[in-house]
Amino acid sequence: MQQWFEEGHAGKELATDFLKFDGNAQTFRLLTRLQVLNDQFGLNLTVGTLAALIKYPTIYGTNNTSGFKKFGLFKSESEIVEQVWLHTGLEAGVRHPLVYVMEACDDIAYSVIDAEDTVKKGCASFYDLIDHLQSHDKEDPVIKEVVKVAKEKNEDFKKENLSSRELNDISMQMFRVKAISEMIVAATDVFVKNIDPIMGGTIAKGFELIAQSPCAKLCEAAKGFDTRYGFRHREVLRLELQGSNYIKSMMSILWNAIADDGRKHHPFKRYVFGDISENYRRVYESTDKSQYAKCQLLCDVISGMTESFLIKKHDEYKSLESARK
Repeated sequence: MQQWFEEGHAGKELATDFLKFDGNAQTFRLLTRLQVLNDQFGLNLTVGTLAALIKYPTIYGTNNTSGFKKFGLFKSESEIVEQVWLHTGLEAGVRHPLVYVMEACDDIAYSVIDAEDTVKKGCASFYDLIDHLQSHDKEDPVIKEVVKVAKEKNEDFKKENLSSRELNDISMQMFRVKAISEMIVAATDVFVKNIDPIMGGTIAKGFELIAQSPCAKLCEAAKGFDTRYGFRHREVLRLELQGSNYIKSMMSILWNAIADDGRKHHPFKRYVFGDISENYRRVYESTDKSQYAKCQLLCDVISGMTESFLIKKHDEYKSLESARK
């Protein structure tokens, strides 16, 4: 999505919100604006819950990420987040304490679960993972312990009448259980030891539970394995490219309709614009319909689509567009 905007399809002068579009900011927008029930407060979540969801407490356009690696809130939700901060005693640049726990959960999932998925999809084997971990740091105590337990379980399973695929899968399950249990305990210990600065909002910028724990090298090694064997695998790259092409093409189709609000003398544009969720269109109609608002409607629509739905609608629109020509 960032690439599509950078390529200038929606104009040259665009807000950073779109050139650096991020899913974290879209999540906050989805929960507070787009999931309309019977008022204008989205899902009506408590301010505490919303504050705990803000991984990067910085607003686009402020030219200051407050020490975080990116912005986490769109300008369009600035008034909402200011109210959240006001009622929770937080402010820009200060995280809710539970965000550190959420970030640790992300680290665990992205490293361990992605490694298991990489093996399950046949991009690598259990033995590739073990070799990778051992070559990363042979002396790290956590890596040594996780590898030791995983290999012991693997040897036990070899005694069973299992296919190589079954052996791979069940060995990875045991790796997952051991690795996650180690990371959870480690992250909990670090949180407890730093509870005062975390609760007081004085903890150092960039502080992460896993990175400051004995499991830091295990997490780093697992992520390295995921990148090398998973994300850089030829089939994964092919699917990523295919998905990128679909998304960009769909954005162009939608933008042509959104740019002029689906004018009546363009049947195809009217059809596409009318196909947009009523919730999203209702929110858009309440804006000034500026370029910013139009770009945000486009992002809302694309972000709200599952992969299969996007492909289905894209092919439908392409067939209708061809018939119109």
